[in-house]
Amino acid sequence: MNKIIRISILIKIITIISGIYGIIRTYFSPLTFTYWTTLSNIFVIVVTFIFLVKDYYYLNNKKIDFSSKLYIIKFLSVISITLTFIVYLTLLAPVMEGGIIHSYLANGAGGLFVHFVTPLLSVLDFFLFDTEYKPSSIHAIYAIIPALVYVLFVVIASSLGLRWGTMKAPYNFLNYGAPTGWFGFDLKQFGWESLGIGVFYMIIILSVIFILIGLLFLWLRNNINNRRKGAK
Repeated sequence: MNKIIRISILIKIITIISGIYGIIRTYFSPLTFTYWTTLSNIFVIVVTFIFLVKDYYYLNNKKIDFSSKLYIIKFLSVISITLTFIVYLTLLAPVMEGGIIHSYLANGAGGLFVHFVTPLLSVLDFFLFDTEYKPSSIHAIYAIIPALVYVLFVVIASSLGLRWGTMKAPYNFLNYGAPTGWFGFDLKQFGWESLGIGVFYMIIILSVIFILIGLLFLWLRNNINNRRKGAK
């Protein structure tokens, strides 16, 4: 048991270091802290640290009874950073100047850490450790809460005059200031400032992706838990 806890502690420490390093290397201005990538990494760092403390106490035979809500929050942090991994790989990196490889390796590979290493480590940590979490399918619906809060933040910030270059959002798929706006559709507009799809439709698509990822993760987690019980 102590060996498992030590491995859990090691993974968590590496996750935290990876996230902090990636944020430092990708920092360019205070606007950095308005990006989903940075916020999801901070979310994971904070939650991982909390569970690291729990592991430390367990290692010293001092059990901490965490509220089930904390396990749900950890689940939400993992889903949030998983979306960071997916969206950057599929929507953002391909239109980056210099190409996909450069987008990951530039600035001391900061992009690699915040978009790839930290997400994978947090997912690994979620599935292998903190087995007290008892998932429920309703938790998959909760997965969209961080995303909707973020969209609200972007809209409020841009309404108050904040701009990300020439865009009204940090990302092209949320840039409601593009010609396609909220409900337009014109794939000829595909590029750095727009995907050619109205922001409303992108929110729906991403919400569905969030829920599907959540359901997949919860299904996998339940199966892993059941196999562990069967192995005892």
